[in-house]
Amino acid sequence: MNRLKSHQLHRILNNKSLGSSELVQILNSYFLSIHKNKSEILQSIRLAKASLGHFEAINSYIKQLQSELKSEPGLLIFLRSHSIQQKEKVDIIFKRIYSHLKNLNSVITLSRSGTVLGILKLLHQKNKKLKVVVCESRPKFEGRLMANDLASEGINVELITDAMMGLYILKIDAAIIGADVVLNNGNIVNKVGSKALALLCREYKKPLFVVTSQSKLSKKKAFKSKKENPQEVWDSKVKKISVSNIYFEEIEEKFITKIFTE
Repeated sequence: MNRLKSHQLHRILNNKSLGSSELVQILNSYFLSIHKNKSEILQSIRLAKASLGHFEAINSYIKQLQSELKSEPGLLIFLRSHSIQQKEKVDIIFKRIYSHLKNLNSVITLSRSGTVLGILKLLHQKNKKLKVVVCESRPKFEGRLMANDLASEGINVELITDAMMGLYILKIDAAIIGADVVLNNGNIVNKVGSKALALLCREYKKPLFVVTSQSKLSKKKAFKSKKENPQEVWDSKVKKISVSNIYFEEIEEKFITKIFTE
């Protein structure tokens, strides 16, 4: 693997800000750029599975990719059509959820989901009065990226800290979030803060909608949280203080109004 491609893959595999659907799209573009080099593809697949294998969408994509490696024409067709299919998936999800959203003027979300972004862009095309409240999503601040992307589409956005969501729950009509995994028991796994939002929605009788692709559906019935680098939360070491940093959490099905996929 040449140095430029190695650096490009390293940046993809170490990206902690994008959602898994968007990581799949970036990986797909990367594989398209090296589609003639089978050995490089195989090496990149091994690295991707090692770094991003905890994402159900990544595993699903890699499984499809591996099945297409037997034929170079088939591989190229798969890679070229994948990006188009992703846009089509968002369009299908929007058609299915629109009847639930058409009377909404304000929604809240958190982190950064490519699917949620696509849904909100389409909703704004139908309702120019739409306002989106975005939680900044510490410690990687993906919500800031989401807010910027929404604003660039002309959408009215208010960025808040995660701890402020309780102050804003009465000001919004519904919550819309993505999912990194949909477990076999109906629960979802998403960015930390999602369960707090779900509990607020239940307490204040606000609908909580989840939008995600079928590639996130998993046969697993359980999720185990993983601790990340504590220095992302606080880079000081103080005696008697331990710092925890967890990216993802499980949200029970009973807190979710409805899950929409393509």
